[in-house]
Amino acid sequence: HRPGHKTSDASWSVICTPFSIRNRVIGAITIHKRGVDQFDENDLSLLTAISNQAASSIENARLFDASQRQLKISALLNEASRVINSSLDINEIMQSLLAQMNDFLHAEAISIALVDKQTDELVYQVAEGIGSDEIVGLRLPNNQGLSGWVMKNSEPALVPDTRLDPRFRQLGDDRTGFETVAMICAPMIFKGEKLGTIQAINPIDGDFSEEDLDVLVNLANIASTAIANAQQYARTVAAESRYTSLFQDTADPIILTDMRGRIVEANRRAFDLFGYQRNELLNMSIQDLHPNTAVLPKAKKIRSDKVLMFQSDVYTKNEPPIPMDVYTKRTIHGDDQLLQWIHHDITEQIELEKMRGDLTAMLFHDLQSPLGNVISSLELLAYEIPPELTNSPLSAMLDIARRSSSRLETLIRSLLDINRLEAGQPIIEQIQVDMYLLVEEVHEYERPNFEQRRVQFINNLPKELPRIFVEEDMIRRVLVNLVNNALKYSSAKQLITVSGLIQSESDHLLVSVTDEGSGIPKQFRETIFEKFERVATADTNAKGLGLGLAFCRLAVEAHNGRIWVDDNPSGGARFNFTLPLA
Repeated sequence: HRPGHKTSDASWSVICTPFSIRNRVIGAITIHKRGVDQFDENDLSLLTAISNQAASSIENARLFDASQRQLKISALLNEASRVINSSLDINEIMQSLLAQMNDFLHAEAISIALVDKQTDELVYQVAEGIGSDEIVGLRLPNNQGLSGWVMKNSEPALVPDTRLDPRFRQLGDDRTGFETVAMICAPMIFKGEKLGTIQAINPIDGDFSEEDLDVLVNLANIASTAIANAQQYARTVAAESRYTSLFQDTADPIILTDMRGRIVEANRRAFDLFGYQRNELLNMSIQDLHPNTAVLPKAKKIRSDKVLMFQSDVYTKNEPPIPMDVYTKRTIHGDDQLLQWIHHDITEQIELEKMRGDLTAMLFHDLQSPLGNVISSLELLAYEIPPELTNSPLSAMLDIARRSSSRLETLIRSLLDINRLEAGQPIIEQIQVDMYLLVEEVHEYERPNFEQRRVQFINNLPKELPRIFVEEDMIRRVLVNLVNNALKYSSAKQLITVSGLIQSESDHLLVSVTDEGSGIPKQFRETIFEKFERVATADTNAKGLGLGLAFCRLAVEAHNGRIWVDDNPSGGARFNFTLPLA
């Protein structure tokens, strides 16, 4: 009965056929008529033909509607891809994404949350619709709520009724006062990295469908690439900004050149210190700043992982040349390979070194004369002691005074020689010297120290060694310093050995002074030959100014030799140096 139609005892005839297409029923058509036997087989055949035609029309209409909807989705995704990927600004990308989402989904609220890598939280960045102002800035643990579940599992989710889903949390609703009834959410992932989620809440018409979720997933995939690129761009811009700040604000002048030496960029300090305007400096070559040093050939030879360091005078526009330490390395800027030249002003350092050298020379020249008088007086006193007092305490004290004065004289002469050698003055008093006899002389001089410390000494040099061509007193002091150094690090009953052999390929004599002490740690084997450098080990606290080995290096190198230290195979240190044969 039709609604509201009065019940009747009258009879009715009914004819009904299905809407069927390709063996699939999509509906039915029914006709009622009062009375009995109102329809026959012809009516049924006619109605069947009509229903078949109607079914085909209905199916075509459905297919057309689906194709139109698919075209709309494709157009939406294409437009979203075009708009989103046209920008490298993250906020602009997310706002464009929200607009595209709302055009299709028609939800009461939509939002985007990104992962904060420092706290591992989901932070809502942008939102539209009800409660959007309140939701922006909300932070949620990335393992709570539906968005957290989607983020953790990297899977989209469709929830038609949040009251029935245990994954849903009311954290957002509590903040906005808005009730979430239904929700779809999709993760944004780029190359395995979880970037965040996008979500839509409460469809305005009907329910969220799987098709809506598919659209959201596709939008999330498009956005993932764009957001990842934008984040990388933001990091690159930030790094570039930090580099520019460091480049411009550093206290040292920095210049960038191409591989031919043409200046392509410089920082503010370079313009200020060198006195050139920007257009002037960028039209110059690095060689123009260093006319007295062949800087470019050196720089072209350095590898990408090495730094070239040298000293050179930089010629400024209006001021006198400035002495500089220059550090050069290869660097990549964009697609270009450049040379970076960092200049460090050493004017004050050089002035201080000169003042210290002048002061040292003055002090020791002034000390040398009175010390010579002291030594002469001690020698005269020694001759005046009668034979019967030779072994008396007075004689012993006089010997101590003579040895101490002699050591002080040696120290003064070494300091003067250091200044002379550092200034590049050549040695001029070379003679032929028997190295075996020189070692014996040094041992005799140091005998009291060996006896006091109960350390043994062996001169292993062959007596028939060819003579060397050296400044004798200087090499004597080299031996004294090395033997003294070995004594400082030796204990009772240990052995100090001097040995040597001929290096036929270089016409030099190799001399080694070996001890059995604690040895020299590898990290100090280069620096111990610098002035004022000393090594204190666990079992000794060696005293001294740290000048002895510096003098040894300068003296040996002045004779075109070299000096180095390595391990004694049986323990301890072995100092080696080479000297030219006569």
